[in-house]
Amino acid sequence: MSAETRMGEKRNELLADLVQLAERVLRENEVTPAAASTVACALADRLAAHWGGQMIYIPADFQWKLAQVELEIYDAFNGSNYIELARRHGMTESGLRRLIARVRAKLASFRHEQQLDMLDAPPEL
Repeated sequence: MSAETRMGEKRNELLADLVQLAERVLRENEVTPAAASTVACALADRLAAHWGGQMIYIPADFQWKLAQVELEIYDAFNGSNYIELARRHGMTESGLRRLIARVRAKLASFRHEQQLDMLDAPPEL
């Protein structure tokens, strides 16, 4: 298999992954499956048309940046302002509830890992 063929397969794989990811995120935010598929394909098409032929580097800390937005929303959450935060951030109430639950789970996991690390750490002299 030639290098050109392998590169073509990688490009196709990237766009296919983008479509699947976009569909999943849209469905998680209560977009109908048909609309999610249409929007995801249109997004991949526009991305290919706009950025096609260019070398693109995607930083690995993108998830960190998303986490920061999630934390900002979580910090603004007071236990009863689901509807207000959902509107402010262009989300459905159920999508916001899932976000709050996801952040809570991540924070609990992080705290648990820190506690385990402290138990495994050698005693300080």
